[in-house]
Amino acid sequence: MKPELEKLIEKYLKGKCTEEERKLVETWYDQLNEDDGMSVSQWKAKSKGLKTGLYKKISLDNGKIRNLVFFRGAAAAIVLLLGSIVYLTLNQYGIDTKQELFSYAGNEQIEMGTLKETRLILDEERSIDLAGNAGIDYTKGKLEIKNGNGSELIQKLETGKHAFSTLVVPYGRRAELVLSDGTKVWLNSGSRLVYPNVFKGNKREVLLQGEAFFDVAHQAEKPFHVYAKDVDVKVLGTSFNVRAYADEKDIKTTLVQGSVLLADLVNEKNTVRLVPGNMGVFTEAKSFKLANVDTEMFTSWKSGYLYLKNENLSELLKTLTRYYNISIQLDDPKKEERYFSGRLNLEPEPEQILQVIALTTGCQAEKTERGWMLKRSTDQL
Repeated sequence: MKPELEKLIEKYLKGKCTEEERKLVETWYDQLNEDDGMSVSQWKAKSKGLKTGLYKKISLDNGKIRNLVFFRGAAAAIVLLLGSIVYLTLNQYGIDTKQELFSYAGNEQIEMGTLKETRLILDEERSIDLAGNAGIDYTKGKLEIKNGNGSELIQKLETGKHAFSTLVVPYGRRAELVLSDGTKVWLNSGSRLVYPNVFKGNKREVLLQGEAFFDVAHQAEKPFHVYAKDVDVKVLGTSFNVRAYADEKDIKTTLVQGSVLLADLVNEKNTVRLVPGNMGVFTEAKSFKLANVDTEMFTSWKSGYLYLKNENLSELLKTLTRYYNISIQLDDPKKEERYFSGRLNLEPEPEQILQVIALTTGCQAEKTERGWMLKRSTDQL
């Protein structure tokens, strides 16, 4: 590979390319021109690593999605680098929904921690902040919104080529969404879903950051894909939970009904199929691990409670922090070794939940300026 090409790609990955240079790199990536002074085997080995580096530019990082548009379809390019004139003859590109989805998502810069209410982003100029735990429905050829405070709003549904929407659920909120095909989605606190207003083509594709439960409408001819960080969750019609928070290393998919195929977005040959009762975990080592689980433990949140089996206290408090959007601290790290089992109702105010935990652990729940502190009971001093 020519040094000037490597320099241009490095510049691209750092986000320092001009618009013309960006198109040049993306066209080169799509074509992977083998006329580069290397044998076919050398080219494939070199390009594979480079494709991985370029593809990883599509990533979720601290609540932001970085942008990379991959062009597909028929294209012809004559590339002369370093002082040469660049001629690009681009014919019609068949850009699929996946590429458009990542491109649209990449144009948004949303800091999750700054939101107080659920936000529905309709386009670059229009967004709606929804009160409480909202419900959204796209199935009737229009956008129907039900706020948590009881008010309703009906909007005309945009169905153009680039008609995507984004639902952002801040910490302390939940939301329910019915997509245009009838698929039901429950979004947990601190989550974000990007989706087309109307599914077109031969796939149904959405992009998830955070956690969501999906009840997918069956369409055998049109599989449903959830892109969650580095994993592609492919289904036909099924119920499953995906957990892919930016601050957690593992991506967890729990299957309740149906069948799911998990695939590494970078290495598409790295796959695993789930059957009901399976959890597939994509680890930091880029490998899948399978386990048989009680699915209620990983899906109960959508029904307003937590089903716990030997849950570590620190993990429980982390879940409650995200669910209620409050800070909860322990005065003694040794308390993290406590474990809980049973059903914990999340409907009451957090103070009541913490009082239950305090009684179980022999602690006192004390309100602080930052949130709550679980401290040793005075009876134990």
